[in-house]
Amino acid sequence: MPEIKGVIFDLDGTLIDSLVAYRMAFNRSVERYNLKPIDIRELTDFLNQFLSLEELLINLYPSLNPEDIQEFMVEMKNEFIALSKDYITLKPHAREVLLLLKNQGMKIGIATGRMSRGDGKWRELKNLNIDSFVDTVVTAGETKPKPDPASLIKCAEELDLSLDECVFVGDSRADVIAGKSAGVKIIAVPTGVASRDQLAEEMPDFMLDSLSQLPAQIKSIS
Repeated sequence: MPEIKGVIFDLDGTLIDSLVAYRMAFNRSVERYNLKPIDIRELTDFLNQFLSLEELLINLYPSLNPEDIQEFMVEMKNEFIALSKDYITLKPHAREVLLLLKNQGMKIGIATGRMSRGDGKWRELKNLNIDSFVDTVVTAGETKPKPDPASLIKCAEELDLSLDECVFVGDSRADVIAGKSAGVKIIAVPTGVASRDQLAEEMPDFMLDSLSQLPAQIKSIS
């Protein structure tokens, strides 16, 4: 097997914790339409079903018309950006693992289901001071959302590596499915919306309890 030269990470739930900010932004937007707010369990259940925000709204609030849904998504995006500095945090060990991998000469990419483009896709990385560790960010707005493998394939291309030279680290069932479809080694971490059992059902190549175990796992693969 080729030497591992790059690590592709999912973002939300893997490197950063954005669930509280996402729910707050969602519920602040919901209030404007006098609709029932969503709790964390409902939100994680829907996110585990690979639903887009638009599909989530259609499922939860069938009374919303298409124009309301589009307005809601714009409002929620603005709320999320406003909340991000105070309510989005790094996952435990994320910074030290990124620093260690970078010092080892690894190329680091992010393949995220977010729809942002341009400078917007770097916003949280800059807020959390981890942007200097990351070589490229590929979003669903530039390709297709996971479980489609397109963002992983594009990320490897932008790192100038083959998929055989990369591992992909993710926290969701969609991450595992996308990694397997792309043909990249997938390392799952149960730090996001999916439980360890849910991840195991998708049969990742490796399962870790914590990001702190990642450098040793990569070393064992190489």
